[in-house]
Amino acid sequence: MHFPSPSVFRSLEGRQVLLSLYERALGDLPVQASRMEIATRFGPTNVLMLGPEEAPPVVVHQGGNFPNPVTLGWFVPLARQWRILAPDLPGAPGYSAPVHLDGRKGQFHAWALDVLDALGLDRVPHLGASFGAGVILETTAQAPDRIERMGLVAPAGVIKPAIWPLLTRLALPMIRYRLRPTRANLVAAVGPLHTDPPSDLVLDIHAAVFHHLRLAHRMPGPVGSKALAAFDGPALIVAAENDPLFPAATLLERARLLLPRAQGMVLAGSRHFPSAKDQVRIGNALFDFMQATPAIETPKREINS
Repeated sequence: MHFPSPSVFRSLEGRQVLLSLYERALGDLPVQASRMEIATRFGPTNVLMLGPEEAPPVVVHQGGNFPNPVTLGWFVPLARQWRILAPDLPGAPGYSAPVHLDGRKGQFHAWALDVLDALGLDRVPHLGASFGAGVILETTAQAPDRIERMGLVAPAGVIKPAIWPLLTRLALPMIRYRLRPTRANLVAAVGPLHTDPPSDLVLDIHAAVFHHLRLAHRMPGPVGSKALAAFDGPALIVAAENDPLFPAATLLERARLLLPRAQGMVLAGSRHFPSAKDQVRIGNALFDFMQATPAIETPKREINS
C-alpha cells in the first residue's frame, strides 16, 4: 500500500496493528455494522453503517486519535430507530485517508460537507463525541442549513482544553510512558481520561496509538462567539464533570453563549471517557433528544458510490 507523504501511520506494520484493533472494537459492538467507501476531496472515507436501511439517517462523528468503533459504541442505542452513518475521520486509526485535516484551512467542515454530499444528504441530525463534536460545530458555523439538530458529547470546539490539567495529568504521564513503556505507566498515562478502569482492549489501543500513530494535536475550534447564530435547530450538550480536557462547568458556561437554547446535561463524577453506566445515560438522553421534536424530512440526493 502507498501512503501519502506524510502519512499518519509510522509504518505499514503499525497500520496493521491499529486496523486489527479497529476490527476487534467493531466486533464488540452489540449491533452488526456494514461499511462503504466514499470519495472526498481529501481522499477516500470509510463509513460504518448501523440500523435499519430505510430508517431516518443520523450522522455520527467519532472522537479523535482513536478507532471509530470505540466512540460509536456510545451511540449504538439509536440504531433501533435510526440509520447511523459514521465516517472514519481522516488521520484517525481507521480506513479513511491517512492524513490529518487542518482546521485552520477549513478542512474539517469541507470534509464533513463532502461526506454529506457523497451520502446524498442535504439536512440531517448530527451526533458526535469529543473531536467529532468539534467537527460538527465547525460545520454548523459554515453550513447551518445542513445540520437538522446536534447532540454533542464532551465536545471539542466550545472551549480550549484546560492547559494545567493537560500538562500535569496527561502530558507528563504520557512522556513517562514513552520513556518507560510498561503497562503500569500506560494505565497511569491514560487513567485520568477514563471514568471506569479501561478494558484490556482500550489499553491495547492506547498503547498502539502511542507507538504507531502520528497524533492530531490541533483540535477543532473553539468556534467564534457568534459563529452559531444562524443555527436554529435543537441541540444537546453532554458534559463530564471531571473531564480533564473540557470540564463541565467551563464547557457549559460558554456553550450557553454559543447556543442559548441548547439543553445541557452533566455526567456527575465522569471523565472524558464515560463509565458504562454513563454510556447508558448518554444513549437514553440522545434517544429522547432525537424524538423530542419532529425532524424535518431529510431530502436525499443520489449517492455517489
